[in-house]
Amino acid sequence: MDIGKSFSFVFEDPRWVDKVLIGAGMLILGSLLSVVLIGVIPVFIVGGYALETLRNVRRGERYPMPEWKDRWGEWLMLGLKLWVVTLIWSLPMFVLIMPMAVALAITGQQELEGAAAVIALCSGLAVFAWGLVVALASPAIYTRVAETEEIGAGLRFGEILSFTRQHLGEVIIATLVLILASLVFSLAGFLIGLLLCLVGVVVTLPAVSFIVALVQSHLYAQVGMPSPKPWQTGLAPVEAAE
Repeated sequence: MDIGKSFSFVFEDPRWVDKVLIGAGMLILGSLLSVVLIGVIPVFIVGGYALETLRNVRRGERYPMPEWKDRWGEWLMLGLKLWVVTLIWSLPMFVLIMPMAVALAITGQQELEGAAAVIALCSGLAVFAWGLVVALASPAIYTRVAETEEIGAGLRFGEILSFTRQHLGEVIIATLVLILASLVFSLAGFLIGLLLCLVGVVVTLPAVSFIVALVQSHLYAQVGMPSPKPWQTGLAPVEAAE
């Protein structure tokens, strides 16, 4: 995997400042409207934008970040579909956590405390295990939804788990790099915001969140992509569509 490219491609785009600021603005708007249901709309749009970026990376476009033009409705639906798929994949965790809730409810009964502790531990381990499965399957889930724009494609559990096993090394690298990137960018955004008299945090944290989403898209796009990558061939890459 070309990890360096996943971080540099954002800043190689001649219009990266405008694109990142608009993305950050969408996340800020989502936060401001979070008290009402429509607050999820800007977040879904950003999610769809990130999936479009993933798709453009796999197509080999020079500047994968699309222009913020007249495709917001398309990105809204794409982000919504990804959310539905992710929710369905996460449902087993809600089921697996129920024994823990029951165990916590009976901890006050001394004769059942030992059994409650065992139940809570087993339930917690099961939730963690399935959460790990979902995290590792995420590159395949994101790619399938991005390329097909279909909810069903993200729910082909057998195909997705098979793809994940085949490219497990790349999946683990992408997951670990993403975790590290989230920590580093979040810290950088917080520190820069402090230097801007704290008010800057309102802008810097959403901006770094948007950049991390783009890094995630690039990392996930590389999983299973044949080598050499388009940007490593020395050939003129495809230009992003205006």
